[in-house]
Amino acid sequence: MSDQQVYAALEIADHEIRLLVGEFHNTRLNILKVEKVSCSGITGVEITDQGSVVGSLIKAVNNASANIGARIERVLLLIPSAGLQRYTRRIQVQVSERITLTDVQAAIKEALKTELPEHLELINLVVTKFIVNGITSRRMPLNEPCTSMGVDIDLLCADRHLAYSYAEAAEKAGLEILDVSIDSFAVAKEASLLEKSIEQFTILIRAERQTTTLTLFAKGKLVSSEILMSGSDALIGEISDKVDLPLEISERLLHFNCRLDMETYPSTPIYLWSSEGKTHTLTEKELADIIQAPLQSWLDQIKKCCDPILQAGQAQIVLSGEAAEIFGLDAMIKKTVGCECELYVPETFGVRNSSLAAVVGMFYVLKDQQLYRKNYRSGVNMEQFNNMVANKSKEPSSEDTLTRKLKGILFETKAK
Repeated sequence: MSDQQVYAALEIADHEIRLLVGEFHNTRLNILKVEKVSCSGITGVEITDQGSVVGSLIKAVNNASANIGARIERVLLLIPSAGLQRYTRRIQVQVSERITLTDVQAAIKEALKTELPEHLELINLVVTKFIVNGITSRRMPLNEPCTSMGVDIDLLCADRHLAYSYAEAAEKAGLEILDVSIDSFAVAKEASLLEKSIEQFTILIRAERQTTTLTLFAKGKLVSSEILMSGSDALIGEISDKVDLPLEISERLLHFNCRLDMETYPSTPIYLWSSEGKTHTLTEKELADIIQAPLQSWLDQIKKCCDPILQAGQAQIVLSGEAAEIFGLDAMIKKTVGCECELYVPETFGVRNSSLAAVVGMFYVLKDQQLYRKNYRSGVNMEQFNNMVANKSKEPSSEDTLTRKLKGILFETKAK
């Protein structure tokens, strides 16, 4: 059997299930399947209807499994940043002659012994730097001669009850959990935010339907996180209430017909519909006026959270999440908060969507952990997957089939 490993990453977002199946090939991540399924069992970050969440999970897994031709059995699970706490440890390890992987693993094992408050659960263990012979490095100093090595390790913890509720939902859907990660940390791995934050403060804003998560990165570390219980839902709901349209249509109007950064808006119709025998129109100006109040309230909350950071030093904002792609939201945040704001969209083929940044980042969290651990088990049934690949390779390609047909036509013509 091939050494090929295929993994599945899962995010239970505030309104949908996001499932990615992918593999690393020559250090490059190849996405094999993207699956999104609507889910109504989440309020904010809390699972309020586990049955609904489990049902959506099963649907997402079944859809993706059927598409790739192999059963998804294990997942890499994202945990919300709610209640995030960071603990820092410096571990000193005695080295015999040269640094080995065993020495690094010894530091990690010692850090895992750290006593944590009962309400917290360790989610990510992050090696931030090594100190060898008085020299600091972020790179693992394997084979370096020394007698003692210092290792700085951050322990990223989340609310235990919340983390367990997400894990329980995944397990009830028949999934084994290979590993977990804080969602904001996963985005940081995908978008290289740890590196960005070495020179100046970096604020990650994950704008979703019900929530907006703000996470601070400084000097190459995740420092803190705060969740606002507000998002694009307020704008969508306002559109639906004011013009009496279904939420699905209101959502599309917000994402595809709304421009937030205009100084003046044209009065040209952008939507036409009929109700009770009457024809109605909605102009771009009317749409902008409808969402003005909830939008300003949302922006004011974001500014209030960012102000203390901006007073402490220069900062930049990186915007991600489903609502991040509302046209002009990045410009509005820049104008309101008063610092640079960059919309982040993953560059990996197949997942060029800001809402998928955290799920894609989970693969890179896994890749980092593989430096210290033994290889993880594959996320899918590899026997089924390899059989599917073998059968596909035996099937004639469309080009071969077309070539044969053309040859047949030519030979038949010559024979006549």
